[in-house]
Amino acid sequence: MRFKPDNSTALYIRLQHVRPGWRIALLSGFIVQLLLILFVTSIGLNQLAATSKNLKTVVEVHMRKQSLTKTMVTSARERTVNLFRMVESTDPFERDDLFLQFSDNAVEFLTARDQLLKMPLSSRERELIELQGKLTNSSVPIQNQVFDLLGAESHEAEALLLKEAIPAQNKVLDALAQLDSETQKTALEASSRAAKAHDVARSWMYALSGIALLIGFFVAAAVIHLTNRATREREHLATHDVLTGLPNRMLFTDRLEQALARALRHNELVGVMFIDIDRFKLVNDTLGHAGGDKLICEVAERLKSAVRAEDVVARLGGDEFVVVITEAQKVSQILQAVEKLLALVSKPYQIAARELFSSCSIGVSVYPNDGANSTVLIKNADTAMYHAKASGRNRFQLYDTAMNAMAEERLQLETDLHYALERDEFIFHYQPQLNLETGRVQTVEALLRWNHPQKGQLAPAAFLELLEETGGIIEVGRKLMIEACRQVASWHSAGFPDLAIAINISGKEFWHEGLVQSVMTALEASGLSPEFLQLELTEGIFMQDTDRAVSKILALKGLGVAVAVDDFGTGYSSLAHLKRFPLDCLKIDRYFVKDIEDALINEAFISSILALCQGLHLDTVAEGVENAQQLQRLRNLGCQVVQGYLVSRPVPAGEIAKLLARDWRDEFGHESEAAI
Repeated sequence: MRFKPDNSTALYIRLQHVRPGWRIALLSGFIVQLLLILFVTSIGLNQLAATSKNLKTVVEVHMRKQSLTKTMVTSARERTVNLFRMVESTDPFERDDLFLQFSDNAVEFLTARDQLLKMPLSSRERELIELQGKLTNSSVPIQNQVFDLLGAESHEAEALLLKEAIPAQNKVLDALAQLDSETQKTALEASSRAAKAHDVARSWMYALSGIALLIGFFVAAAVIHLTNRATREREHLATHDVLTGLPNRMLFTDRLEQALARALRHNELVGVMFIDIDRFKLVNDTLGHAGGDKLICEVAERLKSAVRAEDVVARLGGDEFVVVITEAQKVSQILQAVEKLLALVSKPYQIAARELFSSCSIGVSVYPNDGANSTVLIKNADTAMYHAKASGRNRFQLYDTAMNAMAEERLQLETDLHYALERDEFIFHYQPQLNLETGRVQTVEALLRWNHPQKGQLAPAAFLELLEETGGIIEVGRKLMIEACRQVASWHSAGFPDLAIAINISGKEFWHEGLVQSVMTALEASGLSPEFLQLELTEGIFMQDTDRAVSKILALKGLGVAVAVDDFGTGYSSLAHLKRFPLDCLKIDRYFVKDIEDALINEAFISSILALCQGLHLDTVAEGVENAQQLQRLRNLGCQVVQGYLVSRPVPAGEIAKLLARDWRDEFGHESEAAI
């Protein structure tokens, strides 16, 4: 199975970079959830701190205030009781004890009052304390009068106590009772605020925790969904082509095996078509990989539309497709599908704002005639496809057992090509181009040969196409161009200073970005003057992209080398194109020369080409001159330079010197006269 570059490789790499996008979204969800949890924790801690502060205030402040207030109330009441007992007592010692208690109560009262004043008080609490102070100040003188009357005037003391001291002290107690009530009220309010703050904190904690759990639920759901989707995508990527969405080789093989199993049970036929787009590389080179991808997708859609749902269409890579026709009863059913596919693929395409025509080559193998398993059937269909392509493209070929030997031979030849350059098996033979006026060889054309270790010397027809397919033509051409330039430089040194050399350039070499540099390197390495180097191109090369071709030829002309068109007249050049290209020489194809003595139309064509070249100031070379009659006709038409077996076959470099030394005028002059 041949390997071809797949335009979808870059797309697959980009897709692999896009896939982590859902991972980024997932990570973002986790980060948001983490931040929310941190936020919930922060809010909760703040609220708990506020609650703790409120509770501390209730415990340390308000409860303390209540305690001090109660102490003041208790001390004031005990003072009143002690004062009353002192008035009622007749025992002087008891009175002294009661007076001491009275004094201690006063100290206790004042101490509690001073501590209360130092604490945070509401305006009402401070107002009541001030009121208590005024009332106390009013009652103290009365109490002192009672003390003064205790000695002798006990009745007066008792009367003063009941009439003024007790009422005054009751007012103090009433103010203290209000103060106690106010501190209790303040404590209750503070406790209520703390409870509310705690409720708020708890509500926030519940709410934010609920939100965090909800987000966590969505994140978990997203994880499950995206993980499942990623799994499905990985499975799809593993079994389908990225560019077209068709089954890839793995899935195709599985479905083909299933189709073969069904065919075995029901005694049916299965057709396997190996499809390759013709000249697909030309589309890639001209329209770029985007245009190539578009063409592949269009072909895929057409293949799918042309077959039944139970049939299989797959892409193996590059421009290779496989179609399986299942449940067939006769081979003719498979061939009808093949012809339908050929016709459908050959219809015009609209790609990159231009109309494009393409075709395909199809190889067909049939189960069970051409193989009993998927591997053999695909291999045989591939082999048949290669023969279809070699037979002229845009056609199909049924597999034949004799093809395997040819395929194996081609595979071995491809392997041998891989080592041929390393072993210096490629050489040039040289064929002279004779100037009829001077009788001298003015140019030799370098023609590639391969000294195969087993097959002997091979001409380009046996290996050149394969060398281009593998890409080896670039390295081979670069190396042999240097050798050819050195060879002609050595002939200059040997006494033939006017000899030029013509080297054929393949399409792959011409469009390679390193061509101009390769020519420069060859000239520098050999010391050959650029005017003695001519590069021969086929007409088809120009038609791929005329603007780029003109630019490339101008770059080569800028080096000082000449450019010729090989096999002129058999390609696609128009006069308009010929006018655009800065050429130096046209080589008239042997097709027009071989029948020139019998077909007047060929003589007319050659005459027209010679007149065209004279008008455009181009040199001409007639190829394929094999006898004196052809030579004489060309001479009569005014052709100045000829090339062909009549002058010499392509020969090794060592045989060129004697051809260069000959004067051909007498020899060809005599033969020409005899032919008339």
